[in-house]
Amino acid sequence: MRVLILSDIHANLVALETVLNATVGRYDLLWCLGDVVGYGPCPNECVEIIRDRAALCIMGNHDWAVLGRPGIDVDDFNPHARQAVLWTREELKVENLNYLKQLSDTPVQPPQMDNLLLTHASPREPVLEYILTPTTAMENFACFSEQICLVGHTHKPAIYRWSLQEEAGVQASQVARVDLLRPQAGAPVRLDTSSHLRLIVNPGSVGQPRDNDVRAAFAILDLNAMTWHYERIAYPIELTQNQMRAANLPRRLIDRLSFGW
Repeated sequence: MRVLILSDIHANLVALETVLNATVGRYDLLWCLGDVVGYGPCPNECVEIIRDRAALCIMGNHDWAVLGRPGIDVDDFNPHARQAVLWTREELKVENLNYLKQLSDTPVQPPQMDNLLLTHASPREPVLEYILTPTTAMENFACFSEQICLVGHTHKPAIYRWSLQEEAGVQASQVARVDLLRPQAGAPVRLDTSSHLRLIVNPGSVGQPRDNDVRAAFAILDLNAMTWHYERIAYPIELTQNQMRAANLPRRLIDRLSFGW
């Protein structure tokens, strides 16, 4: 069983279609870790693709903001993100708003997979918290019991590895630590786990990477071999930027796609 893992599409249809075209025949299921909309110019098209193809999709903070739900104040967004959220609210069709409304805003365990947990931001704060450091990851490992948690939200691919290690001394003891691993695109990583080894894994962003690499990011999780195939693919960024200009979206959001931040 191979699962295509997508996150933070952000209404970037060109990037999404590029990833889907490149992965035809390479996966059996599609899971999305949230933020289907926000920032980008094609919210309806992206929601419709995910609605039709994804076996699982989680609520992201921009999805939530577009819905106007309590807990996220659009005024707390930076001015450019706020403008995009308000524009998206006006653009989305009713059926696509209804799809976003039914997405889970709490962590989800895929059917018959008790070793996996899916959430947008973190197990502790499923919609809002950024896991960007080993310290934050360490605190979150205490908030779930599964072997592996898949997250998005940061737009940065990463693997956080929690492990118990023997510490020598007068009395032998076990010490927990978290290491941050940066996966290399195209190099499969074994997701080894045990009672002493657990993982938080982030595939990066399809539609708005923030790791200084402009290419769309995604991953394929092989559940039989338990390998993580993290990959990047170039897409015609200028097409998305032209669509954003036509929609009068903020220039900063348009320009940042050229730099990957």
